[in-house]
Amino acid sequence: MQDSPSVETLAETQFDVVIIGGGITGAGAFRQAGLQGLKALLVEAKDFASGTSSRSTKLIHGGIRYLQNGEWALVREGARERQRVLKLAPHLAEPIDLLLLAPNWYTFLKYWIGVRLYEFLGQVRREDRHRLIWGKALAAVEPSLDRNRYPYGILYREYLTDDARLVLANIRAGCALGGVALNYTPVEGLLEEGGRVAGVSIRYRGLQNTIAVKGACVVNAAGPWVPDVLAMDEPALKSLVLSKGVHVVLARSDLRINQCCLLVADDGRPVFAIPVDEIVYVGTTDTVYEGSDLTWPPVLDQEVQYLLGVVNAHFKLSLQSAQVLSSWAGLRPLIAQSGKKTTEISRKDEVWVSRKGLVTIAGGKLTGYLKMAEMVVQQVVQQNPVFRERAPSASNWFPGASQPEPPEGLLTSLLDSENIDAQVLTRLVRRYGDEAQAVLSSGRELIAPGAKMILGQVHWAVTREYAQTLEDVVYRRLRTPLYEPSLSARGLERISELMAEMLGWDEFERLHQLDQTRRLLAADQRFSDNT
Repeated sequence: MQDSPSVETLAETQFDVVIIGGGITGAGAFRQAGLQGLKALLVEAKDFASGTSSRSTKLIHGGIRYLQNGEWALVREGARERQRVLKLAPHLAEPIDLLLLAPNWYTFLKYWIGVRLYEFLGQVRREDRHRLIWGKALAAVEPSLDRNRYPYGILYREYLTDDARLVLANIRAGCALGGVALNYTPVEGLLEEGGRVAGVSIRYRGLQNTIAVKGACVVNAAGPWVPDVLAMDEPALKSLVLSKGVHVVLARSDLRINQCCLLVADDGRPVFAIPVDEIVYVGTTDTVYEGSDLTWPPVLDQEVQYLLGVVNAHFKLSLQSAQVLSSWAGLRPLIAQSGKKTTEISRKDEVWVSRKGLVTIAGGKLTGYLKMAEMVVQQVVQQNPVFRERAPSASNWFPGASQPEPPEGLLTSLLDSENIDAQVLTRLVRRYGDEAQAVLSSGRELIAPGAKMILGQVHWAVTREYAQTLEDVVYRRLRTPLYEPSLSARGLERISELMAEMLGWDEFERLHQLDQTRRLLAADQRFSDNT
C-alpha cells in the first residue's frame, strides 16, 4: 500500500503547485507538473475520478460532430491529440471501427464529406482511414441493423479507453515523479499571503482539524465544482453550465450488435452504442443539469426512454427500461455561451487567472487532456519565473506502458505462458498493459465462479491505486457495474472480505461498506420520474 504523508510533513512542505481536483484534468496537470520538475500536490475531495472522469462515453476521439458547429480547430486538435494518448498509453487506447449510419444518399454523402474532412484535419494514417459500406457488406458487418431504414454506413477509426483507469495511471505517474496525491481530502479554504493565493486549507482524510498546506501556485481543476473553488477566491470570471450525460448498460443478448455504432437521433444528437464483452453501453444525452447532487446525478426515466428509443429505431427492437442492467450519469462543465443549448456550446477549454493568482481551467474534453495539462503548467511557470530554471524530468514512465511491446504482443505472450481464461487475460492486458503479469501474480483466483476478474485486481487496487472503500474498487478500479454487472452482486462479499483483511476493517465496517455499495448498485437500476 502507498505510504500516506503525515500531517506534519504536509504542513511543513512548500509545494510548487497545489492542484485541486482528481479528475482527468487535474491528474494530467499533476503528471505534467512532475515532468517539468515541479513539486506537486494533488487533492481530491472524494475518490479520484469519482465524478465526470469515470462517467464519460470512454472514447478517445476527435469529436466529428463538432464539424457541424464549424469548430474545425477543435476537431483538428482532438483528432491529433488522440494520437498522443495512443502513443503514451496504448493499452488504454484500443483501436475500434465506429459505424456511422445514414438513412439516404444525401445524408450518406454529407457524412462522407464530414469524415474525409475529419481525417484530413486530424492527419489520420492511411491504415486508419474510413470505408464505405452498403448492401451485403453492411449486412455482414451489422446483420441486426434495420437496413430498410439505414441502408448506408461509413466505418471510421476511433479509440476506446477506460476513463477512470486513465486518471489513475496519470496520478501514479505523477507520484513516481515526486508528487503527492491525496483522495478523500477536501479543500475548505485558500491561504493568502501578500494579497496572493499561497496554498490551501485541507481536511486530511477525515481528521477533525484542517491543515494549512503551502503552495507557490494553486490550480483549480475541480470540474463541476470549479465555481465552489472560485467562490473561495473572488467572483467567477465566467459562468459555467453543467451538461448532463446519461448512459445505460444492456446485455449483449438483448442488443446483438457486432460493431461500435454512432446512431443519430431524430433530434440530431449523436448516441453511441459500444459493445464490450457481454454488454453494450449506450449514450449519451446532453441536457442542462441544475440539480444539487454533482457526484451521483439521478438518471431519469425519460432519459432512459430517449436512449432506448434511438436504439429501437435503428435495430427494430422494443427494448424496455426493465432490461437495463446498470446506468450512470456524468456532468460536463461547459463555459456558458449566451443563447446556446448545451448541444451547441463549444467543448473548448479555457484557462483563467484571478487577480490573486488562482489558476482555473474549465471546459475541454477527455481526448485533449494532455494539451490542457500543458496549458495549466505553462501558466504556473509563467506566474513563477523561477520555475523556468527547474530541470525537466528525464523519466517519462507511464503505468502499463513502460515496455515497447504493444498490447497485442503482451496478450500473445500471456496466452502462451499462462493457463488461465483468455477473456480474463484480454481484460487484464487492456486495463493494466505490461503490468498485467504483476496483477496476475497478486492473486489468480477468480472473484466468483464464472467471473472474468481476479482477486489480484482487488489487491492491486488497494496497494497500487489508492482505493480506500469498497465503492472505489467496484466502481472505479474493477468497473464491475460496466463490464460485468452480475459480478457486482455475486462477488461483492468476497471483495469486501479481502479488503477488510488488507485495510484492517472490523466486521461492522465491512458490513457498512457492503451496505453503502449495494445501495449505489441498486440505484443504478432505479430511474426517477422527476423532470
